[in-house]
Amino acid sequence: MKVVGSALLADGVASHVVTVADDPLAQAQALLDDTLETLGNGSEDPALLLAARNAVVALGGLVRFAAPVATLVDAVERTLAAIRPLLARDPGDTLMYPLLESRADALAEVVRTYGDLDRLEPDQRQDWLEEAYVIFNARDAADAWLLGTAALLRRIAPGTERAHLERTRERGVAAIVAFDRALEPALRGLSPLRDDAKKAVLRARVDRGYVRRAHYWVAIIEA
Repeated sequence: MKVVGSALLADGVASHVVTVADDPLAQAQALLDDTLETLGNGSEDPALLLAARNAVVALGGLVRFAAPVATLVDAVERTLAAIRPLLARDPGDTLMYPLLESRADALAEVVRTYGDLDRLEPDQRQDWLEEAYVIFNARDAADAWLLGTAALLRRIAPGTERAHLERTRERGVAAIVAFDRALEPALRGLSPLRDDAKKAVLRARVDRGYVRRAHYWVAIIEA
């Protein structure tokens, strides 16, 4: 199974039996269940912020893949209950999904030098393809994180907790904008990813805004 986009986008081999790995909605639900179990009653421990962040990403996956309303309402309530202690104070960047501009800059530099990953020697090509998958996994997860925080904000009443999550989301948006700016020069030279980009867009077709948000996939397809 090759991971396409984020951990919530899996291009599984066709099968008569639908497994969690073949079903992005089931995969998002499984990820949410696992991360909430990890959080348990210890969500005030700063070391568990990673699990909290992953729970928000999983919640965003349920939004992206059009989970039934009852499932989504339950997921929002469970996620909010788990991360609420973390919102008593501003969590800073620790609850944000991390995007490293340096990785995007490095990929862009390779494309500027060679024009396209397809022109690299086989070993180098494979190394940079793997790096590109890591980069786009992270970018798609950041998109899911935005969807998850938006779903939580719709549920949180005005007050300190909401203000803290709003500030965290604003910082997350700014980080994504900066990352996309660094990544943009690379998009014209990623032809080996074109088929995967098409699959990622098709997999998330139930999310009508995904194509607009996932402009990086569209740019790869159209290059």
